[in-house]
Amino acid sequence: MQNDYIREWLPQKEDFLRILLDSEAPPLPHTCKIHGKDGVYRCPDCMHQPLLCTDCCHSMYVAHPLHRVQQWTGDFFEDSALHMTGLQLHLSHDGAPCPSTSAMGSKYLTVINVTGVHFVLSQPCQCVNAESYHKQLLHAKLYPSTFDKPSTVFTFLVLDDFLRDNVECGTSGMNYYSKLRRVTSSVFLHLVPDRYRELLQVAQQWRLLKLLKWSGYQGNSNHSTKGDLALFCTACPQPGINLSPQDNLDE
Repeated sequence: MQNDYIREWLPQKEDFLRILLDSEAPPLPHTCKIHGKDGVYRCPDCMHQPLLCTDCCHSMYVAHPLHRVQQWTGDFFEDSALHMTGLQLHLSHDGAPCPSTSAMGSKYLTVINVTGVHFVLSQPCQCVNAESYHKQLLHAKLYPSTFDKPSTVFTFLVLDDFLRDNVECGTSGMNYYSKLRRVTSSVFLHLVPDRYRELLQVAQQWRLLKLLKWSGYQGNSNHSTKGDLALFCTACPQPGINLSPQDNLDE
């Protein structure tokens, strides 16, 4: 059956290839989809890859700062970044700019996501009652590699993805981060920051936090004894359940 499908597909091969090649070229005319200005940016992560001017690209991706954009050079599209359009990640205030923050308060973050390694300009809240920087990052679903002046963060999404890959595919931390580096730049791997050790450290914390969350732990009031986070296994010997209390487990 599979060979039959491949034989049926082969006559369509040229059409498939033509569409793939057409997607590499900018649409005609080279104008912004929204305001009709000169189109400069497109996002391969979005369906149909709309061509946008700088202002529209900035406004459209305020809620999606980790999308990868490409910039038209006049001859081809080259990889770019949303911070080049002036986009900033505003922490607290539901993503709106903090009224107490100045331009001097911006900080560059290295953000590791399933789409690769990103460099994002962040604006922490500087109000009088503002939480510490690492807590503001956590509220934005960004896990800091350290709570003392963090400069590298991992998205909750990439941490969940790593745990799934580790369990289902047996992917090691080194192999997983090598994949993220290749996703970021398949040619210049040496230019992608190495955050392998940070991944191992943060993943260990994330795994524990997830177990505590699933077990309903909050604060220290309901912490019980050692081993409470272990999942119950019906196949394991359980004296009084699937094994007689008189049986010797050492035999």
